[in-house]
Order: sequence, then C-alpha cells, then structure tokens
Amino acid sequence: MKHLCAGLLGMAAILPTAAAARDYCPTRPSLGQSACTIDTGRVAIETALSDWERDSDADTVLFGDTLFRLGVADRVELQVEWTPAGVVRDRMTGDRTARSGDVELGARIALRNPDGMGLSYGLRPSVSVPAGRSPIGMGGWGAALVAPMSYDLTDKLNLQFSPEIATMPREDRGGNMTVATATLGLGIMLGDKCQLAVEGQWSHDDMATEHRAGLAVGWQLSDDLFVDAGGVAGLDHDTPALRIYSGLSRRF
Repeated sequence: MKHLCAGLLGMAAILPTAAAARDYCPTRPSLGQSACTIDTGRVAIETALSDWERDSDADTVLFGDTLFRLGVADRVELQVEWTPAGVVRDRMTGDRTARSGDVELGARIALRNPDGMGLSYGLRPSVSVPAGRSPIGMGGWGAALVAPMSYDLTDKLNLQFSPEIATMPREDRGGNMTVATATLGLGIMLGDKCQLAVEGQWSHDDMATEHRAGLAVGWQLSDDLFVDAGGVAGLDHDTPALRIYSGLSRRF
C-alpha cells in the first residue's frame, strides 16, 4: 500500500498542474456519491478520524479508512480506498478480531458539470481487491458501478441520488451475490462554510433488505480543508442499529 500511495503522489507530480479552476468537493461525509471531480494534477486525501458501528451482536471500529483521489483529466479522477485496520468485538463473548480491509480501485467520470453545479451526473466504476481478511475485508473479489447525480434546487438546496449495483462475496457461503443500493439525499447550506446532508438509503441482496437514515455535517476550514461528522441509524432489524463517524478531507 505504501508503494501505491507513493505512486499516486508521483503521478500527481508529473501531471501538468492546473490552477484551482473549481471548488473542492469532498466525497465525505455523505452516504451517497457525487459526480464532482477534482482538477487535473490535484490530489485529495479523505480519511476517517473515527468510525464506530453497532450491530445486534457486535461492535465494529475502523481506523484510518482513507480515500485517495487523483485528477487525471478535466472530467476524470482515479480513486483508491483502503481501510488499514479495523476491530470487531463480539458483544456476547467479548472476543475481539483485528484485521485490515480490502483495497478498492475506482474512477469517477463526470458526464455533465464536473464542478457539481446545476444538474450534474456521472459514473463511478470500481473493483475491490481482497487484500484484507474477514470480518473487515470481504474475503473475495468484488465490483460495483454507481451512477451519481445531483441537482441544485436553489442556491442553498441540492438534491442528490446515487443508485448502485454491485457484486460481492457472501459472508457465510461461497460465491458472489448481487447487491442493489439507492441513496437519496438533500444537501442544505447552513452558511458559506457549513453544509448539512440528510439522507435515506435502501439496499437489497439475496440475504436481507436494509434501510438507513443518515445525518451529517461538513465544515470548510479553508479552500482545501474540510472536517466532518455524521451518524447513521438503522430502520429495521436487518440493518446495523447505529453508526457514528468523523473525518477530514484535504486537497493538495
């Protein structure tokens, strides 16, 4: 992973550096995706400072879940995401299992308005490489395609929709399963430097159907630096009951 990160930074160094022609649009802290891309030659690192999830029988804590973004064209960026460490604690026995997560390789392609303004939509294909181990990693190869879109209702309200189709390994038996997910959100500007995201998410596979509601807030500390915090509540018995997280996003 160290060589991969170094490679990304090295690519950024040799790409032609463009002036900051558009505002930085972090992927965090929303549950859904965005079609907004960063400028050619720019790099962004978006990482979780804390991420805790409570299920009916276990608690999961992720450490340093990080997304690397590299702008390679006006409408295209490459992405690498990795969870270096995570711990799952069985709430019945108290046993703890520490593992690293998988590596996800992807790209974001803006088909309209790469700055995310007005009506914006695009594609985000990705492949999950089984670099980690269960229960933090999936234990096998996976792939996904997201088609994010957003629309500015007013200068303070932004409607967001992210449908996704994915294939991922089953936890309890061999083979892969198809997972469909849809995330609907509303971004609300509370001021020049603060935005609230209210979201609902539905996902379905051959084992369960899950429903979530999320609330997150992001603060812009400078043109290139954001911090965020959020929470997600499960709305049925098949969905983890609660998730609380925070993080920061930095563009270089």
